[in-house]
Amino acid sequence: MNENEIMTDSEMHEFGIEVVCNQIQKDGFTIDSVNPDKNINPQIVARKDGQLSFIVVRTTCYPQKGTIDSDLLFEQLVHNADKHNAVLYFAGVGIANSQAKVENEMSIPIKGAGFYISYDGLLIMTYSNRVKILGDI
Repeated sequence: MNENEIMTDSEMHEFGIEVVCNQIQKDGFTIDSVNPDKNINPQIVARKDGQLSFIVVRTTCYPQKGTIDSDLLFEQLVHNADKHNAVLYFAGVGIANSQAKVENEMSIPIKGAGFYISYDGLLIMTYSNRVKILGDI
């Protein structure tokens, strides 16, 4: 393998899933299944304290973090989670090449390179009218 071989989008996505799986296991989740296909959601099905959880993962390169940009996809994901009585989470992962000499090289995902990871944990995905604020009646 060439030292300067660039990771494919699928490889970056799988790397992001691995990062999330490792973290959620440390946080007490039990993983039921993992699907690395970005076009099939959720990527991770897990449980914590008996509660089913669907986790959608998106990974991209510095300076970005993975996002979900489609309102239709968001609605489909929420509907699917509701149908299965699951909590829906989003995990946005950003990776940066730690061996970069200048800032613009940080956005080049080289296979086998070290990476800085930007991951803020799981974010609950739901509609705003379902959110209750502590202290509000």
